[in-house]
Amino acid sequence: MEAEVEPDAAVPVQCLDHPVPHRVVHQVAVQEQDGGAGAAGVGHGETRVVGLDESHDPPLWWYIAITSARTTIDEVFSRLVTVESGQPVLSVGYATEAGSRSAAPVEVRRFPETAVLDGPVSRQPIRPDFHVVGLITGGQGTHEVDFRPMPLEAGVVFWLRPGQTHQVVDGARIRGVLLLFTGEMLTPGSDVASFAADSARADHWRIDPDDELTRTGLTHLELLLAAGSRGRDAADALRLALGPLVAAAQDAATVPSAGRAVFTRFAAAVEAGYSRRHHVHDFVPMVHASARTIDRAVRRATGMSAKRFLDERLVLEARRQLATTDVTVAALSARLGFGEPTNFVKFYRRMTGLTPGARQ
Repeated sequence: MEAEVEPDAAVPVQCLDHPVPHRVVHQVAVQEQDGGAGAAGVGHGETRVVGLDESHDPPLWWYIAITSARTTIDEVFSRLVTVESGQPVLSVGYATEAGSRSAAPVEVRRFPETAVLDGPVSRQPIRPDFHVVGLITGGQGTHEVDFRPMPLEAGVVFWLRPGQTHQVVDGARIRGVLLLFTGEMLTPGSDVASFAADSARADHWRIDPDDELTRTGLTHLELLLAAGSRGRDAADALRLALGPLVAAAQDAATVPSAGRAVFTRFAAAVEAGYSRRHHVHDFVPMVHASARTIDRAVRRATGMSAKRFLDERLVLEARRQLATTDVTVAALSARLGFGEPTNFVKFYRRMTGLTPGARQ
């Protein structure tokens, strides 16, 4: 059949007498775009046919860009692509799709529907400079975050903050969704933004993968990106998609309330100054607490001393740079505030049992 699709017109599903392999189309609409290239690569003057494919769990939104005023149904479906394959990847490390365009500040990638986890991240540690949030909906696998092996199975949520290292050790059997976004997309002052900015908060927790609010939020974000939405609309959709995940992390938090504020201030101060300050008493003015009070708060929150917490952050940065760059030991020693490379080597060996020259 040669029905025609016109801009700004709804296309009832019942009229689509056209075979679509492996697709069950439940909803179709046409939307006019008048902006430049957006998160999913829509161009000026293009029209989008947007549909919902429920052959996947959870459902996937798809789109076709139409550039002519009148396009036949056959032409529409010959250009059908999923939302994910039309979105670029923010940076190196995660696999891109053929023909993907320049990066957008927020993207949604499902796997294994896309090969997002088949890039360098599957072979070596990478260090993204953006946020990576994953929700596993099925299967089993393993990944490492900052060199810590963690299981991946249905219900696991992980949140990598900028600067953390990531390697997918075994991802062939897992199913899920990956959200990649820059910090500028988080609404200032929101619970989500506060959670994202706090490096001491959880980076792994669990949620019901079939939670309706979570599924709806992710689908809403995908639909907006497919339609070329960006700016405030995309930021609001991202906040709504992340909200249930953050709420679950807060419900699962086990840090005692006593001393929480002191620990939070100390952790933030360490994050900002670990390369210049190597002693707990150096942080007393910023934390507004004595070294003894800081130590008690850190022990309650983490089970380790404040000095150990500081040293762990320092050696973690060393491991991150050694694993993801070609930095020399001498240069790294200077970056991390050691007066002599020999002092850094001794520190590194004491903390890891290895020499920095052994790399990771």
